[in-house]
Amino acid sequence: MGTSVEADRVESRGAAQSGASREPQRKSGSEVQLQWFKASGGEWPAFDKVDPEQIDPYGVFVIWRNGTATKVSSVLYVGRGPIRQQLSRCQRDPVFRDSRDLRVTWAKVDDFETIDSVAAYLYQKLRPLWGEAVLVPPRAVNPPWAA
Repeated sequence: MGTSVEADRVESRGAAQSGASREPQRKSGSEVQLQWFKASGGEWPAFDKVDPEQIDPYGVFVIWRNGTATKVSSVLYVGRGPIRQQLSRCQRDPVFRDSRDLRVTWAKVDDFETIDSVAAYLYQKLRPLWGEAVLVPPRAVNPPWAA
């Protein structure tokens, strides 16, 4: 059974689609409540199976390697901006392309003034192994693991 990407959702063929909105929503206070993508069945999509051309155009994304009983999970990269182009670039990069068992999730952020602040917060909280520090005041968001 293969995996397909339709619009902004990765799912197994024949699985029911969720009607959840992909728009970020405000929580009480100044925290932005992001809608982190999960595949049908609540699984995080495999990095190498996602077609970037079929996902949200702008926002933030996180690439990580799941842990095992003997290995700790590690966040490898926090990306932002035009997700389609950035994720496609990561898939071509040997650092990620040659790695196994990577997962990815993304969240749509339409407010261009908020993307950098959201990425700054994620960068500070998730501490990715690679990437660029975003030097703007961070804007609190829910992390992917809270989705």
